[in-house]
Amino acid sequence: MRRSVTNLFIMNLAMADFLIMLFGIPEIVQFVINRGWLLGLALCKFQRFVLVVSLYASIMTLVAVCVERYIAIVHPIKAHILCSRRRILFAISAIWPVAFASGLPTALYNQVIAPPGLAVDLCIILFPSNTKKNLMTFKLVEFLLYFLAPILIQVLLYAIVCRRLFVGTEKLHRKKKVHDENGGQKEKDSEAIRARRGVVKMLMASVAVYFFSYAPLQIPLFYDMIAEKPFKFNWSFLVLILTLGYVNSAANPVLYSIFSQNFRRRFQRVLCCCSSRWQDPRITRNLYNVVDSKKNTVRFSNSRLNTVMTSVSEM
Repeated sequence: MRRSVTNLFIMNLAMADFLIMLFGIPEIVQFVINRGWLLGLALCKFQRFVLVVSLYASIMTLVAVCVERYIAIVHPIKAHILCSRRRILFAISAIWPVAFASGLPTALYNQVIAPPGLAVDLCIILFPSNTKKNLMTFKLVEFLLYFLAPILIQVLLYAIVCRRLFVGTEKLHRKKKVHDENGGQKEKDSEAIRARRGVVKMLMASVAVYFFSYAPLQIPLFYDMIAEKPFKFNWSFLVLILTLGYVNSAANPVLYSIFSQNFRRRFQRVLCCCSSRWQDPRITRNLYNVVDSKKNTVRFSNSRLNTVMTSVSEM
């Protein structure tokens, strides 16, 4: 149950990252061409709106997963009530409307203009009155809601979760005794605790990647708040923030494959199914049945062996 609930959030996160990568292609192409915005006003509003909404949804999903993991690990008795499948689906369905509402200023006020001193058009957000003050206010609110607050919430909750998982493990799950190659016994963490540790490591890595990807983008905001003259973007800095922004979305599947054994196993199964489509489906299905039966046989044999050796050691 807990695993399927977390997978719903991870699927929502993957969908948001996919939209960022997909709608970021026109941005990358025009950036490489270096001739400004070439797609007109309608696409300027729509493309930037989808990017911003997807980014907000991705951030809120990371925070939601963090809260769900915190409740499931620190308050496991309440988890079945607070984190039921129905409530998780409601949370996911609420994330996107909030992201849409937060992205409306981009859709309403994005314009294609040629700034002074430039011979090309740019797609930028331009408020109708008191442009500089409104832009600073908008960027500051965006920084607080979708950068600082999510980072602080996740760092605090994951610190509590890590203390519970990595320090107080004996209170959460009992260790099980297994036999080593020499016939002796050693303690080993249960599969449940190791799986939870892997998920938490993966999500903490996602938070770290998000922080380092979007931290450079906050530099102009604080520079403009302190300095009298606006921040001047050079080519190297633009390349850096654009690359890091898309690295954040592309890195999540890599993190899943590194830290999640279930993800690796099922992704490998999907690849095997795709590569064997030309075969008879009955052959492929029988092959999986044979493999699964062999795994079950090995598990049963190991279980009986451990039982026998435990009985012998107690005699």
